[in-house]
Amino acid sequence: MAIGPFFFAPMVLAAIAGVITLLAGCAILTRRVSPQFDHWPWLTMLMVLASARLGFVIRHWESFFTEPWRIFYFWQGGFDIAWAIAAAVVSLVLLQGWRLRALGGVLLGLVAAVMAALALLVPGPLAQPMPAVALPDMGGQLHPLQRSGEQKVVINLWATWCGPCRREMPMLEQAARQNPDVRFLFVNQGESAARIERYLQQEGLDLKQWIRLDPDSTLSAQFRTRGLPTTLFFNDNTLQRTHVGEISREVLSEKLNGL
Repeated sequence: MAIGPFFFAPMVLAAIAGVITLLAGCAILTRRVSPQFDHWPWLTMLMVLASARLGFVIRHWESFFTEPWRIFYFWQGGFDIAWAIAAAVVSLVLLQGWRLRALGGVLLGLVAAVMAALALLVPGPLAQPMPAVALPDMGGQLHPLQRSGEQKVVINLWATWCGPCRREMPMLEQAARQNPDVRFLFVNQGESAARIERYLQQEGLDLKQWIRLDPDSTLSAQFRTRGLPTTLFFNDNTLQRTHVGEISREVLSEKLNGL
């Protein structure tokens, strides 16, 4: 969902609304019921965030084991909803007395209802067809995006000036090699082949076979992307999922499995 110049995925918007609801509710309860509700929401949010991330890390521990510092890369996404709910329930023990815990539980229920409503009602990416266009590779040869009978396709919109694009590119190259049943395309937005060539040489990347040029950024306009990188997931030439921002190996794997 777009609000002015800002784009929010449904779950991100739901989380923001949940935080606002929790803080507003606790502000009212602090004034009218007990000062215990003054600090409780902050501890609760900390517990929920840490637990949700921990649950995701445990589920993908083999991936994180070789690069444990990536556990703290929260901006890449990757949280476990079940662990978040469990942590929210456990946080009620921080309130003293069953009456306060009951009020806290009611407030958490309201927060959950608001988040669920937004996550379900705010439209996600439209199931748009893959554009019937042909884009040039590094050598200038045109290749159609659409291919009949093809199932899984991942299109990454990127640019050499984009820091998050540069960070995720080595991982995406590895994923492209490890998933031969998925067609990966790295569609550069608005840059020349010479500039891309210099970037690949500097970074030691061997991506030419997957790179396509989009000098007029037509795909960004087509899918109304709000920034780079943006990763588009297609099945049967139809858009199924969109990830805005840097993507982690684990989130990429989950989205591929969900296609």
